[in-house]
Amino acid sequence: MVAYSARIQEAMRYDKLSSSDYRLAMTIMDAIARGLTEEKWRQEQHRIVSILINQLPDETAPHVDVVNRYEQMVACFKDLFLWPW
Repeated sequence: MVAYSARIQEAMRYDKLSSSDYRLAMTIMDAIARGLTEEKWRQEQHRIVSILINQLPDETAPHVDVVNRYEQMVACFKDLFLWPW
């Protein structure tokens, strides 16, 4: 969990993690600390995940070729080594 926190701090320091994505990163860090699976995390974050799934990708962010903002966020988190599952 310390390593994950350090990766979040580094991403924020270099403006690679938006403030809206920071909030999700913190929920992921909490899920890691509690030993949750990705599915359990998605259930707990259902409202946010649903909103992202129903949004088009952000044209100003990497991975604009994906189908929705949720998939874009996951791809960006993977690039930053912030997707633990």
